[in-house]
Amino acid sequence: MTERAEVDIRTAVLEDEVVQLQVAGDVDLLTVPCLARALAAAARLSPRRVEVDLSAVDFLSVSGAAELALAAVRMPVQVRPASRASRATLTATGLDHLLG
Repeated sequence: MTERAEVDIRTAVLEDEVVQLQVAGDVDLLTVPCLARALAAAARLSPRRVEVDLSAVDFLSVSGAAELALAAVRMPVQVRPASRASRATLTATGLDHLLG
């Protein structure tokens, strides 16, 4: 029996060229490609900023945090709000500057 990791990512374009990604579930090695695709799609919109809502994330792996860091090199990324779990990972990996 194999476990299936789940993540739900919803994208919205807000006023002032801001793209919001609402992420829910676990962002781990199995689901980080979903986050990568969502961030790449957001980048193609040439936003002024990407706001990543991690308030419903139960687990954020280091690979998920790394994906956010890579995105932040390509475009302005701000994480807000953040769950306790995602905030802990971002702080532990030195990416707390992404927290808004």
